[in-house]
Amino acid sequence: MAGPETPAGDIVIRPATAADRPFLISLDDRLIEEAAVPEITRDEIAAFQANYTREALDLDKPGSETLVAVDGAGQRLGYVQLEPHRDMLTGETSGYVSMLAVRAEAAGRGVATRLMEAADAWAARSGFRFLLLDVFASNATARRFYARRGFVDESLRLRRPVGR
Repeated sequence: MAGPETPAGDIVIRPATAADRPFLISLDDRLIEEAAVPEITRDEIAAFQANYTREALDLDKPGSETLVAVDGAGQRLGYVQLEPHRDMLTGETSGYVSMLAVRAEAAGRGVATRLMEAADAWAARSGFRFLLLDVFASNATARRFYARRGFVDESLRLRRPVGR
């Protein structure tokens, strides 16, 4: 179910439509801008993100929602994709921020903050106790952003090539 439009200054959060899809996909590079994983090439990371974005947007998962931030002129600024997700620690269904991306030109305008406020409202409406997300460990900007909003590390995935 789509949430209501949420004005915040000159930024409005609205449900995504099919017409927004090219814009959502266009932000894949922003999602991996600071991503770096040893032994994984930039092309592999880009392919992962392209596949992940398309799968998330193509799934018609009950309770999921994609919200787009637009300015007063209707210019798309960013988006957040939300879905119910089974929390492996508690076993309960929690809210999951599968993607949050803002155009580089809109950085510093509070767009990501407004999108996360909308994510919190969605999670509360949905009756979730927790809001979860994943972020590349190398994405220091996103990690600081989420830490300022009360997110804490709960696990760390480790990787190494076989045979070393």
